[in-house]
Amino acid sequence: MNLVALKARFVNNRYSKARRFRKKFIEHNKYIPNFENPKTYNEKINYRKRYPLNPLFSRCACKIEAKEYVAELISKDVVIENLFVGMSITPEKLNEIVREHGNCVLKANHNSGRIYMLSDRDELSRFSEVCYEVSKQLQVDFGKLADEAWYSDISPRLLVEKKLTPSDEDGSLRDYKFHVFKQNDGSMKVLLHIDFGRGVNHSRSYFDEDLNWLPFAVEFPSLITKIQKPKNYDFMLQIAKKLADPFSYVRVDLYNIDGEIFFGEMTFAPGSGISRFSTYIYDYWMGGLWQRDPRY
Repeated sequence: MNLVALKARFVNNRYSKARRFRKKFIEHNKYIPNFENPKTYNEKINYRKRYPLNPLFSRCACKIEAKEYVAELISKDVVIENLFVGMSITPEKLNEIVREHGNCVLKANHNSGRIYMLSDRDELSRFSEVCYEVSKQLQVDFGKLADEAWYSDISPRLLVEKKLTPSDEDGSLRDYKFHVFKQNDGSMKVLLHIDFGRGVNHSRSYFDEDLNWLPFAVEFPSLITKIQKPKNYDFMLQIAKKLADPFSYVRVDLYNIDGEIFFGEMTFAPGSGISRFSTYIYDYWMGGLWQRDPRY
């Protein structure tokens, strides 16, 4: 096959993929998108996916380099310590780490794929299984798979970190997801979303910066309309806003364990631009909060 034919095949494949995604978007979100002149939140996510220009996307999407970045910009005290970083790991080494440090988490650094919770009660066969599974993740170019090009610039590695111990009464680790939009005047507009009951009766609620409930849902029903202000909430806001400063929009995930704050991750295309809102008007409303160029 000559070069011209190869190029034509590549273009056709990309066109077919884009057409399939557009069809999926319309079926899932119930409106016809305009990805070249974006107005809604989802449209702007897709515009960013098509034309990313901020060089920090790759660094801050990497689960290893993001920790280094946050330690430099905020403090190493909010970073969950890595117990191992490498291109591969043996079941025996993983077993050794878990026996020494207790419950751990194994994950790849270059995607938003599955993570593996490990306990000192696990057998060696379990460690063999997860080592094999995570090694398969390292073979996949997640940037191409998700059409989020910044992931393709991350060198695939794996990491093991200490598992955080939840303080919630139901035994779950509450993840505070701050959607931060940088305004044209330099100020920050912040929305917070929290997932409740993951796995069983999963719900998701959105709140404004002052923790007032917002009357819409995204992907899951919004059932919880009031939450208590967590300890050191103002510090969480400070962290989210400072990390968001170089971007027109980013979602910053933080954990709060009885007032002790830990960085989770930064996400630049939540839901990969296909999150289903309960009504179109709130997709459009969130798009209006995103005032600056989505490419950055």
